[in-house]
Formats: sequence, C-alpha cells, structure tokens
Amino acid sequence: MSVEWNDSLFLSHDSMDDDHRQMAALINKLYLSVKENFGREAICRAAQNLSEFSRTHFDHEKRLMERYNYPDIMRHLWQHRELLDELNLLIYSLEGASANIRADAIEFIDNWFTIHLRDSDAKLAYFLNSLGHDAESEPAA
Repeated sequence: MSVEWNDSLFLSHDSMDDDHRQMAALINKLYLSVKENFGREAICRAAQNLSEFSRTHFDHEKRLMERYNYPDIMRHLWQHRELLDELNLLIYSLEGASANIRADAIEFIDNWFTIHLRDSDAKLAYFLNSLGHDAESEPAA
C-alpha cells in the first residue's frame, strides 16, 4: 500500500502541505523497500528516515498548536505518539532477530497518515487558517 498524493490531501496551509508531501514520499519509499525486498538494512533505514522526519514535523505542529492554543491539542499529540510508537516497534523488530517484516505495520502507517491528514490535520489547518496564520508567522524551531 502506498500513499497516492492528490488534491484531497491538500490542506491549504503551505508548510503543512510541504511536510505532508515529504512524509508521503518517505512512506512510499518504506513501502517500496518492503515490496521490492531491498533487505533489512534498507527497510530499517527507510523507517528511521520516516521516523526522524515525522518527529520534526510533529514538533512543528506542536509549536503551532501551543502558540495558537489549539483546543484539540491533546488528542492530536496522542495521534502523533501512536504513529511514532508504531515506527519504533517496526525499527526495533528490524534491528532485532525477527525474520519477518511486519506488513501490518506498513499498512497501519499508510492508513494512519491518510486518516490523520484528512481528519485531524485538516481541522488544525482550518483552525490556523481561520486565525490568518501563514508560514511567515510560524514560531522558530
């Protein structure tokens, strides 16, 4: 399963859309690594790259939610933790002795991304856009 980037995934918030495009590309790279059986190291590296980028993106969203007092911040952050936990489990299994690549983890990641983006991130983008937030007014890292 891979993420097909299309107009339904755009949130009309430039920095979030840019990050989401990059996340989709990293998810697709992970999926391709598994599908084409690039080997444990390549799959692990793809999962680590996705995890690292996700952490950066989630930190960015957290700063925005805190700065603008987003009312649903706790649920949103919990969802971020859910993905990071799944990625950590996948990486741990790849670094360990497990011989099986967890196909269910790849499916979970793909589904999580699409659902989270269309629901939670869409609500966050709407909230930020309603306040007149744009990329130039984002808090520094």
